[in-house]
Amino acid sequence: MKLDINKDNLQKMAGLFDKLEGKPENQVIAEIAQLIKSGPAGIMAYKAKQMIRIILPMMDRNQRRKLEKLLRAL
Repeated sequence: MKLDINKDNLQKMAGLFDKLEGKPENQVIAEIAQLIKSGPAGIMAYKAKQMIRIILPMMDRNQRRKLEKLLRAL
């Protein structure tokens, strides 16, 4: 698998989480998945999945759980 993750894509993904801060976890995950799948997030679903899989091992247990939920939603 080609590791094609640039700073712009990481910033887009982080920005998605920032916009939805304070909302219930499941709602955030559903909204982020919808934004990615429908296009407004500016990240293709396959690219988001690739980024999640790469950063997953670096996350703590709670972060991994949330990212795994997002991965399943995509």
